[in-house]
Amino acid sequence: MSGESSGSQAKRRRAKRADASSSPLDFLIQRNPRRRPAEPPVDVRQQMRRRISVLLVVLVLALGTLLARVAQIQALQGQRLQALAYRQQVATIPLEPLRGRILDRRGRPLAVNLKATSVYAVPTAIRDRSAFARAVGPVLDLSPHEIRARLRGGRHFVWLARKVDASVVDRLASMRLQGQLGFLTENRRAYPNGELAAHALGFVGIDNQGLSGVELSHDKVLRGNAGRAVAEQDGVGRLLVETQRLVTAPVDGSDILLTIDQVIQHIAERELSAAMARTQARRGSVTVMDPRTGEILAMAVRPTYDPNAAGTVPAERWLPRPLADVYEPGSTFKVFVAAAALDAGVMGTADHVFCAGSLRVPGNHVIRDARGQKHGWQTMGAVLKNSCNVGAAQIGSRLGKSRMFEYLRRFGFGDPTGIDLPGEARGIVPQPSEWLGPGLQTIAFGQGVGTTALQLLTATTVFANEGTILRPHIVRAVRDSQGRTVKAVGTEAVRQVVQPRVARAVLKMMTGTVADGTGEQAAIEGYAVAGKTGTAQKPSPYGGYDPSRYVASFLGIVPAERPRLLILVVLDEPRGVYFGGAVAAPVFREVASQTLWYLRIPPAQTQQPSAPRRP
Repeated sequence: MSGESSGSQAKRRRAKRADASSSPLDFLIQRNPRRRPAEPPVDVRQQMRRRISVLLVVLVLALGTLLARVAQIQALQGQRLQALAYRQQVATIPLEPLRGRILDRRGRPLAVNLKATSVYAVPTAIRDRSAFARAVGPVLDLSPHEIRARLRGGRHFVWLARKVDASVVDRLASMRLQGQLGFLTENRRAYPNGELAAHALGFVGIDNQGLSGVELSHDKVLRGNAGRAVAEQDGVGRLLVETQRLVTAPVDGSDILLTIDQVIQHIAERELSAAMARTQARRGSVTVMDPRTGEILAMAVRPTYDPNAAGTVPAERWLPRPLADVYEPGSTFKVFVAAAALDAGVMGTADHVFCAGSLRVPGNHVIRDARGQKHGWQTMGAVLKNSCNVGAAQIGSRLGKSRMFEYLRRFGFGDPTGIDLPGEARGIVPQPSEWLGPGLQTIAFGQGVGTTALQLLTATTVFANEGTILRPHIVRAVRDSQGRTVKAVGTEAVRQVVQPRVARAVLKMMTGTVADGTGEQAAIEGYAVAGKTGTAQKPSPYGGYDPSRYVASFLGIVPAERPRLLILVVLDEPRGVYFGGAVAAPVFREVASQTLWYLRIPPAQTQQPSAPRRP
């Protein structure tokens, strides 16, 4: 009994402990066996685990990608995005500097700046763009279609016209299109003397960038440095003026003083225009240089243009012909051949050549003098005075191809002179191997080579400087916006070409050409003039030379004993009389005589002897 009771008590204690450890759910399941959930199969549990694992991997990858993108934006693109945001909030306003002036050698203005008004539209403020275009277009000389096209391209600002006349501004202002139409004041380049020295000055574009002449070659100096201001802008891009602040102040361009003299330029242009009217020449130029320094005192070209309205004429008129046009120089070339023969020692001033009026040369060609003249025995000086082709051909034959070529290159033919202007041509000097048939002989009198007027002038400085050639230049000095000289351009000797005695001898021979030779019409009373005429046939497009087209020229130095002026006159295709001595020499005389008077250079016979020294 006692054993059973003790066993029963033990069972009851175990049951109580089981009841204490069980949950109410287990109790319900025990009371309702049909509601107990069945355990899932093993493969379902594994599938759930795989799905959970994949989900965790995806979450980790997504989080890693997000973190990598955040790192990329912050570390690699942070500065760029910050700058982009700054640009969206802050606008940069360029501050245009004042372009430097161009002055003549005495400080007289040749190119200046004026205030001009430009017109812009605000497309976002225009409700009826067609009506706006119909109203504004005729005033700006634009079609309504053009106006509408410009409005399509802008949000808050679009240019309609730049630097217009005051009358246009007045008409637009009277339309009362405030908010839709606006005006800005800009600087406009102006040339107060119109056509004067147009090919030396050049011109600028709508944004004041140099496009030709000194305006182009010295654009960096003239332009200056733009400044910069910043201002905040609203969501549609409108500037908040009260937030504007200066970042960098603009630096105005420097002024340039040219070697050009306004008065001499006017004389050259006036006399060239008169000659063009007399001769009906197709083109012409007069270039004046100081042979002691290489300074260009005047450069006149016809036809010409007004740089204030350069866009209204054909681009061909912009060409600075004295340095860009290559032509066969004709008899003016003989002075360089004579100098080469003297310097090389193949002929002396007292040696003679014989002119029978014609000369048979290699290739079975015959060279003849103008009008069939027979000059007989001649010295080198007489060959220049008479402009004898037969004599020049014989001098060239004595010189030979290799020496002739060497001296032509020493005189600078076939190379740019290096003048501080754009658009210079090299000229044409073929290699001696290309001088076929009578090539050597024809080159001796200026046919078969090509030169520019500037090259010819530059080579002639040799005779005024004891055999040394100078580099030509057109800029004399540069002054900053405060008027201080920051650069001065001086005389630059390039090389010694011939011996001093040779230069003096050729210069003396050239005076004979004017005294009683082909250049008599270049004579100026009271002054010794050294010169040389030139009459060259122009090549025919069909081969050979055209007997109806000529280039007439005259090259002169005055006063010969102490050179101050070196002038070259070139008339292209004059009608009627075409000899250089008849049509170009008188132009030289008029330009030189007036310039001598202007520069107060006294005639030789009126010069006062120097005062004797006191004992």
